[in-house]
Amino acid sequence: MTFEDFRRWALDSSLGAARRWEEPLDDEIKVVLAADDYDAYHVIPMPPIYLQRERGYVHWLAGALPDIVANRSLRRLAFRSSVWVSNDPMYADRPVDDPKRRELLAIQVAEKGRYEAWHAPIRRSSAGLPSVGDWEIHATDKDGLSGALPNRIRKALDDRGASRGPTMPAAEMVLGSWDVPDGFFPLAANCGPLDYAREGTTSTYMALFRPESPGPVIVSQAIVFPEADGPLGHIEGALQALAQMQNSEFTGPPLGDKTNYVEGKLDGGRLYRYQALWRYPGVFCEVAVSGPPGRFSKSDLYHFAAVQNRRATAELDSRREATG
Repeated sequence: MTFEDFRRWALDSSLGAARRWEEPLDDEIKVVLAADDYDAYHVIPMPPIYLQRERGYVHWLAGALPDIVANRSLRRLAFRSSVWVSNDPMYADRPVDDPKRRELLAIQVAEKGRYEAWHAPIRRSSAGLPSVGDWEIHATDKDGLSGALPNRIRKALDDRGASRGPTMPAAEMVLGSWDVPDGFFPLAANCGPLDYAREGTTSTYMALFRPESPGPVIVSQAIVFPEADGPLGHIEGALQALAQMQNSEFTGPPLGDKTNYVEGKLDGGRLYRYQALWRYPGVFCEVAVSGPPGRFSKSDLYHFAAVQNRRATAELDSRREATG
């Protein structure tokens, strides 16, 4: 995959997404598109918690992007957003206040040592649905691109270390930031491949969510194996380890080909955990909720497991269709 291939995918997919936005501040606008060392594409939306902050995307890119880039082994990035612009010098610093302001679909495309900014005009009908004009390149590194956004993206790419292994499609088979309660966000430093499971797998990913104040935690993970029966030994080992920690099994809704539900105390009884483990041919999935006793219930676990199950089966169906 070349930079041009990635740019074309980022621009085309952003046009398609923009035509579905009904409002300039719709949640789907601020998203990182990426490609990794293994030529897989990633779509990473900004967690809702950052939408509550002024210039929340800057905080997200500054705090989380370096970990996202490192943990997903990303080599190319594109950040898309909707922006207001004004031709009136009076509103140069606050174009949103200009009654004649214009809306642009903006995307920043970068790899280490290369950076481009692209714009396309957005026009909205009375129904709120937009039409999007043609892309135009706004600036490149040769134009001296600077500011918080380019600097955050450059730093994340420039400081990345060695590749940590493939995370796709496993990263699409776990809970996302829009699947958990509003007060929870993905702890980027703890979201990434499962290093202990690299041998004998084709991709792995764990996502960990918690509130800004540590306490309750939601963990979701997926492991993809090259063989259909790969998950069998992994589930047996996990159940054995959980039993040794005095966890007990209980029944719940079936997921995939085989499902196990487990509950037990953590940290000397300070926390209580509910956990679901299930498999499909070649794929192992797991989700767990833990917190002070009473914070989560079995119904919470069933809900999150069902959401992850839908994501995983959708990804499996999509890949089966792609391979014919």
